[in-house]
Amino acid sequence: MSLRLQFVFICASILTFIFVIHKIRKQGLNISQSIVWILWAILLLILSVFPGLALWASNKLGFMSASNFIFSLFIFFLYIITFSQASELSKVQDKNKELIQKLSIKEYLDEQEKK
Repeated sequence: MSLRLQFVFICASILTFIFVIHKIRKQGLNISQSIVWILWAILLLILSVFPGLALWASNKLGFMSASNFIFSLFIFFLYIITFSQASELSKVQDKNKELIQKLSIKEYLDEQEKK
């Protein structure tokens, strides 16, 4: 791995970590959602500081180069985040539907009492 790419990954991981911590403190980002990002920043930092790990993993998994392995890792990470968000969205939609139904029943009952 070139020194430039290594430097970029180190900076990206540190900035990601700082950004997530800032979001947790200032804007109340959920800890459960931020754990994945913190773990990702730590993993990226480890792979940046010890590029031999990325080379070893890429060789063991059959990648042509370490950068292909890291980019594949990025894509896999994004799939995990997308699935997690889709799952949370589904839960929120179900809760929203349930609340709408309860509100509609309450309004109907209130209307019936007025008559």
